[in-house]
This record gives sequence, C-alpha cells and structure tokens, in this order.
Amino acid sequence: MLTSCALLAIGRLYDQRLEFININLSIIISSIYVVSVICILLSINKIILSKTKILFYLFYLAILVINPLLWLVFDLTDFGLTNFINFSIIIVPISLIVVEKYDQKDVLNTFYILLAVSSFLALLSSVGLSLSQRADGRLATLGGGPIVFARWMGFGIISLFLLPTFSKLRIKYIIILLFLILALASGSRGPILALILTGLLYVLLNFNKIIFRIGLGVFFMVSIFYFSGLEKKISEIGKLDRVFMNISKKGASSKSTNARKSLVLNSFNILNSYPLGIGAGNWRKVANDLRPNHLTPDNLDYPHNLFLETACEYGIQTLILLLLLFIYVFYLSYNKMIKYSGDKTSLYPLLFYLLIYFTLNSLVSGMLNDSRLLFLIISFIIIHKPLIGKTSC
Repeated sequence: MLTSCALLAIGRLYDQRLEFININLSIIISSIYVVSVICILLSINKIILSKTKILFYLFYLAILVINPLLWLVFDLTDFGLTNFINFSIIIVPISLIVVEKYDQKDVLNTFYILLAVSSFLALLSSVGLSLSQRADGRLATLGGGPIVFARWMGFGIISLFLLPTFSKLRIKYIIILLFLILALASGSRGPILALILTGLLYVLLNFNKIIFRIGLGVFFMVSIFYFSGLEKKISEIGKLDRVFMNISKKGASSKSTNARKSLVLNSFNILNSYPLGIGAGNWRKVANDLRPNHLTPDNLDYPHNLFLETACEYGIQTLILLLLLFIYVFYLSYNKMIKYSGDKTSLYPLLFYLLIYFTLNSLVSGMLNDSRLLFLIISFIIIHKPLIGKTSC
C-alpha cells in the first residue's frame, strides 16, 4: 500500500531526481512494489464480475493490446513508451488489486497515505521549497507542474471535508483553507474550476442539510481574507491573477485559451484521418504532419483531455469503452451513495465527489498516465464489498 501510493504520487517507476546519498529512492520503491504486486496478484483466486468491472478490465485490455499493434504502423517515441510502461505497471496492477482485494479499511488507509502526500506538498510550498524553477514563479510539486500541484490540493480539500473519520475534526477547516490558498497560488485554472463545480454540485444535492454550515464557512473565509490581507500575501507567493485570466482578458484573447482550441482542432484532424488510433506518444508528430502550417510546440505532447487522447492515440473503439465505463461508474457511484446515505461511515459520498472532481480535471488538463488518482477512485467504487464501517455483507 505504501509503495503503490508512492508510485501514484511520483507517476513513474524511475525518477532521476529522487537521489539521496547516491541512492535512487525510486528504484528501491519500484522494486518493492513490483515484488509485492506479483505476490498479491498471484493470491487472487476468485473474481466476481459485474458490468462495470467487465468494462473496466476491457478498457485496460484494449490499451495494452491495441497500442503495441499501432506502434507497428506508427513511430515508437520515448515519451509514448515511458507513459505506456508506467501506465501498464503502475495503474493497471494497482486497479486490479484494489478491486479484487481491498475492503473499507484498506481504502481508508490509502486515503490517509494520500492525504499525507497532499499535506507534505503543502508544507513544502508553505516554506518555499516547492517553488518551481519556472519563469512565472507558479507553485508546483517536486516532480510535477502547477496543474498537478493544484490537483493534489483539491484532492486534499475534498478528502478532508468528506472523510467520515474527520467529520468532527474542527481543525480540518483551517487546513482546507490553507490548501485552497495554495491551489489558487498555483495559478492553475483547470483544477480550481473543477473544485468550484464539484462544490456547487455538492451544495445542490445537499442544500437543505448544509446551507447554514456553508453560509457560516463562507463568512469565516471571507472574513479572514478581508481582515488579514491574505490576498496580497497570496499574490506574492504565486499567480492568483492567472486563475482569473480568462475573465480579465475576455477569454478568447488569452494565449492559453487559444492553445486549448488548437489542441482540440488538432485532435479532431487526427481522428478524421486515423480513427483507429496512432499509438501512444505520437499525437504531436501526427498533428504537425497534418497541419504543417500550424505546428504544435514541443511542450504540448498530448491534447490535455483524457477522452481526446484516448480517441486519438488508442482509437475510437477504445474511446467507446471509456465512455461506457464512465456512464456505468457514475451510475454505480451515485446509487451506492444513495443506498448507504444513512450510514455515517460510508465512503461513497467522498468517492462520488472525487469522481466528479477528477473527471472534470481530465477534461481540461488530463492525460492517461496522469489520471492515476481518477482510475484509483474508479477502482474504489467498483469494489464489491460495501465501503461502510460494519456490515454483515
């Protein structure tokens, strides 16, 4: 569990930046992880199938089988190979083990470990050790960019707010406020927008129960911002103004918005020419071949949208499986949340809103290998055993 959470945070089996006293920690973590995964996978002797689980496994199988075949036709790039290996060895085995072996206690422990990761990143950024070497000075994780950092802060906010074991912990609201400030300071609009939309959906579905608490919480946070001058301090440690750039610059004139439009246009051009896929890592090269007068920059190797990436690189057939999977998972997640709504130990409200949050993230800043936590949440939802405190099931 520890090594899998570590690799979910790192995102790769080998990271040259994780060296300590001439020892690469990622090699040690990955070695322990691989041995553990093999042992646990071999211990699975019974699989209970459902429609959602079948779609989940078929989606993984399609990627693992179709991608090598596409590489026989298109180029094999270092970027594509690295992402495919990391996806195949990190995301797929973890999902299988979670779905087939985990119970409510295991899921809770995983959340505690991942919350520790969010807290660690927040601590580093608070003392100035997580600042990236970017020219714009935006906050970033040790190994990822500002978008990944903001996404981790969003995960921390939702988890602290909805984890049943923290329901009576008052200090969590101060930590949530800190996570929110750091997320804003990252200057990443996608995760912030996803967090806002997830929060609005939560209010809509629970309006009568939480309106007083929400009003009190908003008053508390606004008061702190107004009387403490936090907005000035935030602007000093990050790029708060960038979060609202599209509003202040009327959206279409912003460079980032135009780049997103270009990514979508390039993706549809690829789909029109190669509907069966082009193989992992070939998106930018094929896009430039199809539009030589509108070359995509070197730092844009994928379309920043999970569904467009899946369609372009793995084919329409794989996209159909992914869309069906999401339809079934959303239906299953909502039904389980309603079914166990009377149980205060139920983890399904947390999983439902995290599913919303990470899905929204995947639409504006996602890629397959970068959607590790999204697939982890899907795996939790598919677990056959009810994720509640005490059950006879």
